[in-house]
Amino acid sequence: MNFVRPAAALLTLSLAVVALAAHAQTSAPATPTVTPAPNCEKPGNPPSAGTSEIGKSAGEAKRAKWSADNKAYFECLKKFVEQEQAASATHAKAANAAVEEYNRAIKVFNDSLSAEAK
Repeated sequence: MNFVRPAAALLTLSLAVVALAAHAQTSAPATPTVTPAPNCEKPGNPPSAGTSEIGKSAGEAKRAKWSADNKAYFECLKKFVEQEQAASATHAKAANAAVEEYNRAIKVFNDSLSAEAK
């Protein structure tokens, strides 16, 4: 006859219960959301340089506007990045807390199995 040791049977039963409980508590993964793109207006290509005196003056004004538009564009992008990083920091903190809770629960479970095996 083939007898299963009580500790091994208890371990197998415990692992099956934990696996079923974990499976029952696991919800479907959240559907990924589309990250919004920055809503910043690109300034386009730099204006060409004029060759005449009148063209140079108009060209300098166009380049000054293009430069100011670029600075506004860069600030808009930086603000977007800061907002996205702040949002992701809260998600990372929540995920790390869940990992720590998982690790604590596994340790308690393993310790209880070790105590029962002795």
